[in-house]
Amino acid sequence: MPKRILFLILFIVVAIVFTDIGKHYSYSLLTNIVSNQAVPNIDSEELYRLDKPYVLLDVRTPAEYKVSHIKGARHVNYNTFQVNDQADIRKDARVVVYCSVGVRSSKAGLQLLEAGYTDVQQLHGGIFNWVNNGYPVFDANGQTNRIHGYTRFWGYWLTEGVKVYGP
Repeated sequence: MPKRILFLILFIVVAIVFTDIGKHYSYSLLTNIVSNQAVPNIDSEELYRLDKPYVLLDVRTPAEYKVSHIKGARHVNYNTFQVNDQADIRKDARVVVYCSVGVRSSKAGLQLLEAGYTDVQQLHGGIFNWVNNGYPVFDANGQTNRIHGYTRFWGYWLTEGVKVYGP
């Protein structure tokens, strides 16, 4: 297992160094590795075109959500996430969960599925992929180009918008 991880890291680094396409591919590969495959993905384009009704849950921290979020998203802090707090959401409702890249949203999505929610998806690549594909984000004042980069490592994968690392 350690050799496999080392090879994967080396592959990602080489791909990043040599091409922008490699950076995009590496990000896609990375998000597939860090997200839980038990939770089905929805891509940015499909979510953008998706008709209501669906419930969109942003499981990032309050600081991340305040900088920007997808329009209509309901903030649910991952650090204090409890499935029981979502009791107002019908178990058969279509629920889409997202975070920065997919780690936290896949864990929250899995908790929802295990609690009996039947139609849960996570936004593939998170809000970073959403922004990188040119879709809008909003703050309390309306549309913005600011996006919370989460950490310097993860923020590297954010290629569009203005990265913010503080509250």
